[in-house]
Amino acid sequence: MKPILAALTLCLLAACATVRPGNQTVEIRAEQTLSVSLAALDSFVAFEHRRRADAPTLVRDVAARVRLNAPRALDSANALRLAYKGNRNAQNQAGLLTALAVVESLVAEIRVWVPATTASGPVASPVADLIREARASQTVTAQSWVALVPVFVDLAREVFAVVNRTREAVKQDAEWTLAEEADFAVKLSALKTAEHWRP
Repeated sequence: MKPILAALTLCLLAACATVRPGNQTVEIRAEQTLSVSLAALDSFVAFEHRRRADAPTLVRDVAARVRLNAPRALDSANALRLAYKGNRNAQNQAGLLTALAVVESLVAEIRVWVPATTASGPVASPVADLIREARASQTVTAQSWVALVPVFVDLAREVFAVVNRTREAVKQDAEWTLAEEADFAVKLSALKTAEHWRP
């Protein structure tokens, strides 16, 4: 009986060690959220930097807040993700989820092309909404963009393109490898030196 229980326990542990598609862990969701958020925020700030002369005041104001707050928020969320990865307890998970909510609030701010009047109720995840919008943008018609200011159209298209590329790149069913961890750390570090991130 004991060998059967030991074998069953071993099978259950092995099944928990491999994440199956559709069964994402907090860690994997955090990695995906951070990847997409970093790409979207960077794209937004780069766009505003290039188009500052014709960007509406709203875009310039949001970009200034993102430049001020995003590097710290992303660093904090990544540090808490690593702490959670090292010790998966409820306290570390709560800290990680709080930090991710701060990052997602910054992502919600960059969605300036979405009129405030269209918001209906609480948003489950600004990053998920951005991904949904980016996916939908691959099939939009010219008529669906008619109500938007041309700069907002260009901005949305650029951010959507980056989000779509990043979303495809971060389809994952396992946690980041050491190489992927290092790649994200390099991208995160680049925020502090990139010209378009300077105030």
